[in-house]
Amino acid sequence: MIKTNNIFGQRLKMLRKMRNNTSQLEFAKELNLPQPTLSAYENGKIKPNIDALISISEKCNVSIDWLCGKNYKTNMSDMGDVLSFFLELFETNEFSIKTTIHDRVDIEETDATNDEDRNWVELKVYHNEVRRNKAARYNLELADAITKAYDLTQALKRYESSQEGYERDKALYIEHMSIVPITKINHSNLSNDERHRLMIELIEKEYIEREKKNNQMK
Repeated sequence: MIKTNNIFGQRLKMLRKMRNNTSQLEFAKELNLPQPTLSAYENGKIKPNIDALISISEKCNVSIDWLCGKNYKTNMSDMGDVLSFFLELFETNEFSIKTTIHDRVDIEETDATNDEDRNWVELKVYHNEVRRNKAARYNLELADAITKAYDLTQALKRYESSQEGYERDKALYIEHMSIVPITKINHSNLSNDERHRLMIELIEKEYIEREKKNNQMK
């Protein structure tokens, strides 16, 4: 449980522990800080100035809002908000979400006025994806969060929960999950040549894996 009077220090310590439980000295070097300063930050003895906050935020690839415990409520009021949500989700480093667009198979061809009426989108979040993709370390938490959100809203829709009870449970679960930071994909430091090289390597790797899978099925 994070102490509200030292959220920054607790979250800084959490970031250090997430880096293979690195020592204060190693983490301080990474942040370009004296080790005593990092220790004082973590213990809540001193507070960082805005320059230090910006530096730590950039080096750890997390938001200043998260470091300071400022978690704002976001409301969806139009489809632009929905699109923004999915962009934010897919931009996250720690999630691996499989996305496929399908044609419907439960209706006859003549029942559809056009191809668009027969499409549906499938999103898959595998709990154990981290076994194949080390970067997907929060897939378990994401899958659990989606399951919890579904269960909470279904109980509300089925009149099993009061609105007051739903809002209370939702707030508690959001607070519980808010301590886990996420980072965003950032390729701004890549040159076009480097980006093309990495793209080709990825395509070759995917091709080899696909061929290996096909050979195993023969």
